[in-house]
Amino acid sequence: MNIRTLIFLLFALLSALPLCAERPNVIFLVVDDLGLGWIPPYAERLSPEAIEPEIYAKYVQNHGHLGPVDKAAHIKAASECMPELSKLSDEAAIFDRAFATAALCAPSRAGLLTGSFQQQWGAYWNKDVDDHGIPADRTIIAEPLKAAGYRTGVVGKWHVAKKDPGFIEKIWVEELGEELPVHPYYKGHWPKIAKALKDTPWQSSSMPGQHPLDRGFDYYFGYNSHDDLDYNSNTLWEGWELVPQRPEGEFLTDLFNEKACEFIDESLKADEPFFLYYAPKTLHGGIQRPPEHYVRAFDTGNGFTDIYAGHMLALDNGIGMIMDTLRLHGEADNTLFIFSSDNGCTLYNVPPYNAPNRGGKGTGWMGGLNVPLIIWQPGVVRPGINKQIASLADVMPTVLQAAGATIPDGIDGKSLLPFLTGKTREGPRTSLASASIHSSRWSYSYEAAGENNTQDGTEAPLYAWLLENDEMLMLINPIKPGLYENLPDGLPEQALFYNIEDDRAQRKNLVSSQAERVRAMQAGIHEWLRDMSEPITSQQEGYRNLIERTNPE
Repeated sequence: MNIRTLIFLLFALLSALPLCAERPNVIFLVVDDLGLGWIPPYAERLSPEAIEPEIYAKYVQNHGHLGPVDKAAHIKAASECMPELSKLSDEAAIFDRAFATAALCAPSRAGLLTGSFQQQWGAYWNKDVDDHGIPADRTIIAEPLKAAGYRTGVVGKWHVAKKDPGFIEKIWVEELGEELPVHPYYKGHWPKIAKALKDTPWQSSSMPGQHPLDRGFDYYFGYNSHDDLDYNSNTLWEGWELVPQRPEGEFLTDLFNEKACEFIDESLKADEPFFLYYAPKTLHGGIQRPPEHYVRAFDTGNGFTDIYAGHMLALDNGIGMIMDTLRLHGEADNTLFIFSSDNGCTLYNVPPYNAPNRGGKGTGWMGGLNVPLIIWQPGVVRPGINKQIASLADVMPTVLQAAGATIPDGIDGKSLLPFLTGKTREGPRTSLASASIHSSRWSYSYEAAGENNTQDGTEAPLYAWLLENDEMLMLINPIKPGLYENLPDGLPEQALFYNIEDDRAQRKNLVSSQAERVRAMQAGIHEWLRDMSEPITSQQEGYRNLIERTNPE
């Protein structure tokens, strides 16, 4: 080999090194059922007046016996419950106008994992995803990352796959002694089957083909269900295997934090860039008291609030552990860290709840879909609070572009990377649309005076809204007579128009004074809905009604 050839090869090698070094590790942390109010960089900007009076009154009614409900003390707890995240936020891009693709966990997670509006394939609420999963022809974020040489892992909640029907088939044959029909759910046997399934792996299983390891992930430790237990879980899977029931007293958040760090450590020891989708249980479902050292850090005067804040601190402890693991390997600055939530807070109503927004999980109000979005990578991401409109569907193309991976054709997400890195001053969106069910099942119902109907899912009205810059038009279908006790005659269709810059709490309906804008934005909703599909499992009539009422012709 002559000297000229050697110099050329050395130059080529040195030129390639920065490209390899610049391929960031990626951590996408998605908490469960948490809006803006309980995330420090948002909470610290709240005033007591921003807490909804209905939510405050409901919390006093439900938990006032556990101590005083001081608004300022609650805001202080929410501002201080995640010190590690607060440190990162000082150097991060913070989006005030980021939105989930649904106000419910399964469709929201389907949207963020595919970079698409899941309404494209008819998923408008949980049952649409629970019964069908993510279609096989949709690319999940881990797949192009794995193809690009990343080690990919998911720790925590999956909840985007059908449960494994093999367990039902086994019970049908072994318990009922019948030949397997085409549809084993039917023939009136489901109550008996459901009882037999209660303590089986079916509860958190994933149908073959929809399992994380079938969808681009190299590692999986978690559960495919809406919820798990804070202690002694018996529904966890590691890879393809069900994990034996966890030991007495083991706190699930601590376990997930450890598993996340193990995945990171093993990946970096193998000298592989990694993508971790970390989806802890915090703060979904039945909330048990976390270990005392987390609760003792708070003294709001209200016992349940201290428990709630303790769960947040436990998760934040995991963020600290993750950052320590990255620093140990010298990879902290080479890691893109993204923090968000699948939807807003739910029926616990702990102030400041979803402030400064109105409403919560399962509704079309801002509080159901406006989620935290915090993106951090020192020296790469331009820090600061912004009002750019973003969708969680935008995370996938942002991550893929940062990693140098292929962005699939036909997705709805738009990369935020040019804005994050300062190459552009504006984000990729000036508008965003949404449609789903508007239910009282998961949060306070203003229309039904706070009524909570746990069975309204298939009959709840659909909403659709369009946000353009500061203006939001929200349409809600009629509520059927008799659906809610507090609305025996039902409720006519609603058209609501807000300026969210002046009226973030959506209290001043301007529809009567904005006829021209309402007509234009109705046409925009019509166009967007026509590009989506009819709901899979229910509300088809409601979808057609929205199409008809927004038709500009």
